[in-house]
Amino acid sequence: MNTFIVEDSLPIRRLLVRRLETVAGIRVVGEASGETQALAMIEWLKPDTVLMDLSLANGGSGLKVLSQLRRKGFGGRVLVLTSQAIEAYRNACLQAGADGFYDKASGLESLFSDLTDLMDKQAVHGHINPASLLLRDALTGLFGEAALLERLDQAAKIAHRDGTDLAVYVMRVEGLAGLAESHGVSEVNAVLHAISARLREVCEPADVLARHAADQFSMVLGKIGSAQTAAAFAVRLGELMNEAIEQFHTPSELRAQIGMALFPADAIAPRSLLTLAEARAYGAMPPQHASSFAH
Repeated sequence: MNTFIVEDSLPIRRLLVRRLETVAGIRVVGEASGETQALAMIEWLKPDTVLMDLSLANGGSGLKVLSQLRRKGFGGRVLVLTSQAIEAYRNACLQAGADGFYDKASGLESLFSDLTDLMDKQAVHGHINPASLLLRDALTGLFGEAALLERLDQAAKIAHRDGTDLAVYVMRVEGLAGLAESHGVSEVNAVLHAISARLREVCEPADVLARHAADQFSMVLGKIGSAQTAAAFAVRLGELMNEAIEQFHTPSELRAQIGMALFPADAIAPRSLLTLAEARAYGAMPPQHASSFAH
């Protein structure tokens, strides 16, 4: 069950992520602290379940986000979390389309219990899809999605322990389908090999490098010096990838697009970091600026 968290409190979000990741079948695929990002990411991801705080960053309203989601036709489950556990709030949320209402002070155990029961029922009916077990990409030899998520989880735990930042980059290569049609799969494979070779050149031994989709590469950098350094590296990374592509003189419009997310400022859950970086690479979310990474 793909789950998205809308919560402006970093400690509470960390608690939710930690507990949800212990429930078999639940994947935290995204996080947001404010209205704009929550609406954009939920519309893009279409998660199965949204955990929604009523009080959001910069005076935002979870009730407003809920109402807009339902008006736009979002059919996923929305569970409201709030410290305002009075009947008026409950009724307003249920009328706006919430599927559940939980008091942060006394109802979180009920939330986790309900979600566990839900996942148990889905498992009985065979609704849970197993994760890919492929550890290495056959073409490039880089890590696959399963290995990427495992190592990203380890890197996030180390960063949390050491109080350091962590940068996640997703590099999407535009135009591969057109190149395959005009010049064949062998030319596409040559491009992907060139990009993976260039990425290996800029990687440090402690960095994580993966190809986790047909047209996507990811890189995880630990212990970055500053948010400005991370943003500057994203720019340089885009230049390097496009340099690798330019050696292929084809009519296809090939271009590398880079998205970045920072732990813990942007998200806590590993999959949330990857999803946000991917959304920025696709243009579903505006690019992050270094000045926005201040803790």
